[in-house]
Amino acid sequence: MQEEATILKETNDKNSFHEGDVLTFVRVRFPGNVKAHSFLIGKRRLTYGQKVMAMSDRGMAVGYINSFPYELLFKKEMLPLKFISKIATGEDIIAEKKHLNNEKKAEGFCNNLVEKLKVDMTITHVEFIQFGKKAVFYFNAPSRVDFRELVKGLVGELKMRVELRQISVRDRAAAIGGIGPCGLQTCCSYFLKNYGNVSIKMVKNQDLALVPSKINGACGQLKCCMKYENEVYSSKRRALPKEGSFIKAANGDIGKILRLNVLLEHFEMLTDKGIMKKYTGDQFLGANSKTPEGWSFPQRFDFINDETSIIIGEVKVEEEEITSEAEYFAPVVEESPEPKENNENRDHRKRNRRRRKKKPTNS
Repeated sequence: MQEEATILKETNDKNSFHEGDVLTFVRVRFPGNVKAHSFLIGKRRLTYGQKVMAMSDRGMAVGYINSFPYELLFKKEMLPLKFISKIATGEDIIAEKKHLNNEKKAEGFCNNLVEKLKVDMTITHVEFIQFGKKAVFYFNAPSRVDFRELVKGLVGELKMRVELRQISVRDRAAAIGGIGPCGLQTCCSYFLKNYGNVSIKMVKNQDLALVPSKINGACGQLKCCMKYENEVYSSKRRALPKEGSFIKAANGDIGKILRLNVLLEHFEMLTDKGIMKKYTGDQFLGANSKTPEGWSFPQRFDFINDETSIIIGEVKVEEEEITSEAEYFAPVVEESPEPKENNENRDHRKRNRRRRKKKPTNS
């Protein structure tokens, strides 16, 4: 494994890859790092969750593979490529645990010092980088913090260079990792390179309930996944009329749009005759759906009939097709044959009948 990694590294130094070559990568995440990094694996067979030794920004460290192997076409912009040194051994894992324990001790000392100096900040995690010559303390704070006295105390205790780095709550969630409400690993710690930029407008665009427990992620901010389907909703909304507008449907009905079902591309309209109807998106003709000149919507109705159970414009399926489809998917029940009578039992019953018919002899 190490020899192959050395060969791959030498190949990388010589830039022997050509444009369009298919290369196999995996993502490796190191404890405390905000993002996972891509590493070239060549023809080696590595699996998801496997612990490996690779070069991180704090030197050679144990990380775990948090993706399945994937292929990319080589481009010169990818250079220099990163390589996995070897699969982590038991000794490597023990050494890594000692390293993490030292980071935890430094974090505990820093928390005590923060309380003593009454600094308004929260330490999220600590990372030793540059082969253990520098300690980086990551923290959250509501505003700028004067931590000069804190740095002096840390340097005096740790006897190494110290840096305090303020990060956002999203960065904290990405660095620590966790499981989201969907049951999967949080996107920020799994695969996202750029996260955030999620607005409440996106939530409203998807007709989601504005309940903090439903729309906020582990970091307390709006979920990054709110951005994934936003473009789909936006494109579907462009094919539907706006809520509250007045239109003329393709079938000739005129009325006011009450509500939309964006995913199904349906809309409900109250017609000028006082009837609630549901339509498919094809019934909206865009600019051709303008109401006639001089038309006005009634101010009130004595009765409003609800006919939304029927969707106007929906293609109906023939009953024969439904029947045949139901028959096709119906479970097949085989009739079990009647059990055959055992010959021995049949002969036994015949003997009993003969005994009953036989009359007793008089003595």
